[in-house]
Amino acid sequence: MVHESAGNINGTEVPSPDRLMLAIRRNLQLGPTVPISLVEKSEFSNINFVYRVEIPSRCFYLKVVPERPRNFPVHVPRERVFSEAEGIRRFRDLAKGIVTIPEVLFVDREEMALAMSDVGEGRHVLFSILGERFDLIVEQAEALGTALGKIHGGTRGADSLRPPHEELIVRKIVFDGLLGPGAQLVFPELWPEVNAEMQTHRECLVHGDLWSKNLLVKEGEPIGIVDFEGVHYGDPAFDLATLISVSLLPAVKSPWLLSKALDFAARLLYSWSAACGSDEWPTSVLPRVFRATGTFLAARGFGPFAYVLSETAKGRIAMLAKSLAAEPPASFDAFQSRAAQLLDVAIVVEP
Repeated sequence: MVHESAGNINGTEVPSPDRLMLAIRRNLQLGPTVPISLVEKSEFSNINFVYRVEIPSRCFYLKVVPERPRNFPVHVPRERVFSEAEGIRRFRDLAKGIVTIPEVLFVDREEMALAMSDVGEGRHVLFSILGERFDLIVEQAEALGTALGKIHGGTRGADSLRPPHEELIVRKIVFDGLLGPGAQLVFPELWPEVNAEMQTHRECLVHGDLWSKNLLVKEGEPIGIVDFEGVHYGDPAFDLATLISVSLLPAVKSPWLLSKALDFAARLLYSWSAACGSDEWPTSVLPRVFRATGTFLAARGFGPFAYVLSETAKGRIAMLAKSLAAEPPASFDAFQSRAAQLLDVAIVVEP
């Protein structure tokens, strides 16, 4: 049992462990003598407070949503936890086990806490091992593409699950707080146009944060997806471009990975197109994917949570990001050639 007193981090109130354990007992109908272990997992949390909970015969995660995110100087309604829970339910229902998505166990209104099943058992956070085990994402290309195709296609034309004011705040954090700073450094003259395009197309539910820290992998097992804080109604190109950027970034450090990264991208896009439920939709979406990829590369190279990269690597990323934003390739073949040229990498086979 944890007994630390609640304090604050960067002005954000830290949840009381005792209150959280009361919430767990209340929602799971546990008696006062049932032991509860509550351990904070802060290494990958920039917005919320996340805890691993262990009770007899069961482990799960508890996310507590503060009004002021941990690393952003803004105030956001805590009620967004209910929208996140609904987003998880919809993604899980539409994905149908192709990828692994947490089950919502309960949402506690008093603590604004969301309890979810553990989908990471035996899996690794992709961010931590991607450079050494790139095959773990390549083997998931079809599954990710198919699941996203079903999710995007299944929510196409539906209403947003968030109230309008909440949707506006989430989008502001995503575009102004997370994507804008890096894009404005790399292609300031293009960002207003790119930003407008990314926000104009409101076509389906998107996860909004499919970075490698939110992908859990294990060889031969379905990939796990977590952290649905950024779910909003937007452009399917958003999710696809995020994943392509995840695959491209390691190729800057390890040139022989570019062929595998492009293979991942091709299989992802083909699977998405086949599963989205429309023959015409991919024709309009796919060109936007390449332009959005430029934005995500800029964000990870130069944004508020930039990756640690050499100056040479950052220079290559900046050139590719700006090129994609200025003149999106008309086809995948053109995208492949552009990436190889501007990353200064020959498309070769692993030695």
